[in-house]
Amino acid sequence: MAIFSKSVEAAHTAVSKAEDLLSEWERKATNARAEAERLDSESGAAILADESAAESITLKIHSWERKARAFDQAAEEARRKLAAARRDALEAEAREEDKEGSAGRRKAEAHSAKVAALVHQLEVLDECDWGRSPAKDPITGELVGSQRGLGYRLTVEAERHEIRAASIRYFLATGRIPDSYFEINEVLGTTFNAIARILNEGDNIPASLYVARDAGLTGTAEQA
Repeated sequence: MAIFSKSVEAAHTAVSKAEDLLSEWERKATNARAEAERLDSESGAAILADESAAESITLKIHSWERKARAFDQAAEEARRKLAAARRDALEAEAREEDKEGSAGRRKAEAHSAKVAALVHQLEVLDECDWGRSPAKDPITGELVGSQRGLGYRLTVEAERHEIRAASIRYFLATGRIPDSYFEINEVLGTTFNAIARILNEGDNIPASLYVARDAGLTGTAEQA
């Protein structure tokens, strides 16, 4: 599930503008080269018809070639700005995932505190221990620990945002989409539980990373 906020939306708008600018310079460069090639291909007949036109035709060809080179340079600069805009958009998305993760953690902790207080009240009132009902394996029907309540689900959702933020930062650092929690922990120094867990499930990996990868965005390690 993608994150939507004003900061992320503004970053995506900047990417769209950078893409449009790059397309414009590339279009101008292509057209300039095409015009230079057209003039060159037609120059022979024109010069044969009027030898005095040779100099002006050559100047026109060189002029369009210079324009093409200038447009190419502008396009290269636009590519650099587009790459920076794409990085900024990913960083904005990671910050929003951080916010969602922190808010989710606070919500889970507040809920768990309420549950603990109520359990304590029950234990005092009933003068015995209270706990969650046993959970059953959906296939075998065997008892497998205790049921997990809302607090657990809130914690899982908060961690999902933390995983997405970490996946983005891993990509920004390496230019690669992570394959495992081990990789993320090694590069970022995070402490996600990596035992018997699959990273690439659900929407742990933001779709924006696949878009960035396919667009050729590189990581800081690759740029060094």
